[in-house]
Amino acid sequence: MPESRSADQAEATEPAATDHAEATEPAVSEPAGGEPAVGSAAGVNPARQGSRRPLWMIILALLVGAGLLWASSKLDWSWSAAQTSLRGKVVSAQDGAADQPALVPLALLALAAIAALLATGGWLRRIVGGLVVLAGLGTIAATLTRLSGIFGAHPNGYPLLQVVTAHALAVLAGLLVGVAGVLLIRAANRLPRLGANYETPGATKRKRDPDAELWEALSGGDDPTVRE
Repeated sequence: MPESRSADQAEATEPAATDHAEATEPAVSEPAGGEPAVGSAAGVNPARQGSRRPLWMIILALLVGAGLLWASSKLDWSWSAAQTSLRGKVVSAQDGAADQPALVPLALLALAAIAALLATGGWLRRIVGGLVVLAGLGTIAATLTRLSGIFGAHPNGYPLLQVVTAHALAVLAGLLVGVAGVLLIRAANRLPRLGANYETPGATKRKRDPDAELWEALSGGDDPTVRE
């Protein structure tokens, strides 16, 4: 009888020991589908992706706006012809750089704003955005004041298409620069900053999620709870 009672006690303690061992194992929750959640395993931060998108939109708008302003400065903005007794027909044409000297400086301002928005933050970035908005509005206003003289009476040979194109490019550039300034003001605090806190896409991808590393270790047959 004592031997039988000892055997029964041993059998009763075996399941309890097994249950205790299972309870001490680290609980790793596996999401639905049988695969670990690796949404952040690739180092992709949705918040940073969302803030980086308007950054590139602003930079692109400023670059295109600066290019359009430069192109507009190379086209004829004004053209006139006069008949003289000595020289006959005298044609006087001025390109945008001569007729509107502010076009090239505004293009340079748009390029400088790109460096400023990357190097600054907070209220300084909003001030830059305000200056960019004023530059865009000024470009549009200066161009629209000339529209009345474009479609008036002109002598033969007047390059109407080139003059209209030059003014249209300036208006479009002003719109792009103005919109870039508005976006910069609204997203000033969310945009990444060039410096210690700025992370390139390559550096972000190199980050690994601890849960993903845990699942990779378990899949490879290693016990991540064992420390050497």
